[in-house]
Amino acid sequence: MIKDILIVEDTVEQRRRLEKLLSEKGYAVQACASAKEGEEAVLDNSFKLAILDIGLGDKSGSYLFHHLKTSKKVEQILIYTGNPSVHLKQRFLSEGASAYIVKGSKDASDEALLTLIEDLIGLADSESQTTSAKEQKLPLLHFIKMYLTEESAALFLEKDGSFPPCSNCGGKDYYLDFTKEPQVPPTITGVVVCSQCGCELDPHIG
Repeated sequence: MIKDILIVEDTVEQRRRLEKLLSEKGYAVQACASAKEGEEAVLDNSFKLAILDIGLGDKSGSYLFHHLKTSKKVEQILIYTGNPSVHLKQRFLSEGASAYIVKGSKDASDEALLTLIEDLIGLADSESQTTSAKEQKLPLLHFIKMYLTEESAALFLEKDGSFPPCSNCGGKDYYLDFTKEPQVPPTITGVVVCSQCGCELDPHIG
């Protein structure tokens, strides 16, 4: 199952604040209080974003950060910590974190966090982020990162790693549309569609 946001925060007040803030905006959120719970969350679920406190009680946030990165079950990771160390920030960003936010800073305000999260994963769906709605259309880049091997991903990419331009409008942003084909589980078939003009791009995905 694909969800929007995984929160791993051992402080009850902060965890509840983030969960409430993001859920009220329509994001599908799963909140965890420990590294162990975070590890278990990605066994059966994938996430667009993880908000990770690195000062966890059972295992280090650094350990969980690398676990989430190697699991390929989380597309992006936002470090959310009380540690203002510039060195630590540079280290996590260089290792692939999408952002490093210090608790209590202006960047950690509700408005700033929501703006950042919208920039990273977009607005929440209007219909409560139901699984069925989310599975009907999926950004192609997200699909490739989460589900394809490098060899399979190469079928959709140019030699420089970018998507080929749409033959109709020249755009390079695509999504998978699962509503254009009849679905007969366990086989699910999707069509690659240009986000800009709506034209289909071969090949189909199935």
